[in-house]
Amino acid sequence: MSFDGVPQHQVQVALDRLLASPDFQASERNKRFLRYVVEETLAGRDDRIKAYSIATLVFERGEDFDTMKDTIVRIEAGRLRRALDIYFLKHDDAGLRISIPKGSYVPSFQCQAASLPPAVCPSTAADPPASRTRALQQGAPRIWVEPFDLNGDTDAYPLIAGTLARQVIAALTRFTELFVYGLDTSEHACRAAACPAGAMGLEIDYRLSGAVTITKQSLIAEILMRREDDGRFIWAQSFEREVEGGRDPSHIVSLCAEIAGHVARIVALRDGIVDGQARLLSGSDPRHFAGYQKLLDFQDYWRTLDAARFDPIRRDLEAAIAAEPGFSAAHACLSMLYTNAARFGYDVGDSCAAPLERALDLARKAIRLAPSSSHAYHARALAEWFLGQRDECLQTLKTARALNPNDPELMAEMGFRLAARMDWESGVPLLEEAYARSPLLTGQYRMGLFLYHFAHGRHEQALGELRAVDAPGVGHVHLAAAAALAALGRDDEAHRRLARAEQLATGVFGRLQEDLAFSSFHPDLIAAMAQALSGVNREWSDQAPPDRCAGATR
Repeated sequence: MSFDGVPQHQVQVALDRLLASPDFQASERNKRFLRYVVEETLAGRDDRIKAYSIATLVFERGEDFDTMKDTIVRIEAGRLRRALDIYFLKHDDAGLRISIPKGSYVPSFQCQAASLPPAVCPSTAADPPASRTRALQQGAPRIWVEPFDLNGDTDAYPLIAGTLARQVIAALTRFTELFVYGLDTSEHACRAAACPAGAMGLEIDYRLSGAVTITKQSLIAEILMRREDDGRFIWAQSFEREVEGGRDPSHIVSLCAEIAGHVARIVALRDGIVDGQARLLSGSDPRHFAGYQKLLDFQDYWRTLDAARFDPIRRDLEAAIAAEPGFSAAHACLSMLYTNAARFGYDVGDSCAAPLERALDLARKAIRLAPSSSHAYHARALAEWFLGQRDECLQTLKTARALNPNDPELMAEMGFRLAARMDWESGVPLLEEAYARSPLLTGQYRMGLFLYHFAHGRHEQALGELRAVDAPGVGHVHLAAAAALAALGRDDEAHRRLARAEQLATGVFGRLQEDLAFSSFHPDLIAAMAQALSGVNREWSDQAPPDRCAGATR
């Protein structure tokens, strides 16, 4: 006999192995629950698996058990489902997956097909089937947030699970490169008991599920993310927050907002869960990803500002917006590239005589196409900064952060720009918090922390920040290092850094003050940098400034 196409003996072996595993984090009662429903199914008595039978035979409730008054079976079933999900997240090679679908207590059995490894190294992925790339060809991975389960003090806070689910949806929708099914869809599913996304006709790529447990001392949220096409869980995490102030409702809601923001950053940030999956599934053939792959390519460039990658990505993005004029994210990325063309002096040939004006036009169009896109406002702010519109830039960054307070890069960008104006009190905390929230954030914004330590004579700390910048092909990074080394009296090392800066960008030393002024650095910072470098290689200081060329970091 077989069940869901799986031989009976294989199900029994898998059940015994699962129950014996230390990784199966279920209570003894729920282990009995699982054994009961599986063995009843194997015996052909799945029609008897009801809340009443589970309560009386497994949980030892009396014969007067009332499913309407006592929700123990529903609550424990939710906990058992999550324990199973987490186990199979860790053991995706287990061979057979046992699950308990929502809306029933009858288990389901599924053979685990050989699946892709976790999203950590795209080079290990085989060329993906068409079904796995369908959504990303359309430009945006699609996420559905299931209604969350509620455990614990359900009478005091009956709506807390729905509150968290809504806040997770709201936090994710701020990342406009994703498509997240809205609040109305999730709440409709809440009303339609156990209505799966597929039954509602939704096309989804990933689903988030979870549960909220509230006690007198704490709020605990368990969140899981599953890839829809193969059912594989790709992420799970538990968040626990202490409940203070007598469990004031506003405090509970603020805790939900904090957890939702954290979930959004993990899932949606650059190189987060969705990006990792996208890179994994792209294989070696970028045509599978169309527009979304171009955004990942841009992120790779933006991380290190590698000059060799600039023009190929620029050409790809030009082609992308020509093919898809409504692709807001591509317009924003292309805008940032043209801003870099101006700040680094890149030659863009006959395609654009005024890169900054082109950058501003592209950013404005990105905003028109997607008025809620924080990325589009980020692009506009950069163009404004290098056009000398400092106040406008900072106001635009405030707008971007209001649209998406969960994006640490916007926080870091504002912190860097404020640091460049020597507004340490405002800028430095933003930079520090941005890197605390996202330690793998591109290192280029650490230049603001370099400036802070350099201006205060902490030159060793300044060098430490430069090491984390990770932009070895940018001339001004080496020039900044030379200034700090010279201030420390390490002239030989300073000379080597200057030589490397000149190799990357001929004449960069001679035009130092011009470049920093173009970048709207505070005059006192410009003077301090020039003073530190003045005695290192005086013969370079007398060179006539050549035309601007690649290599400056502004």
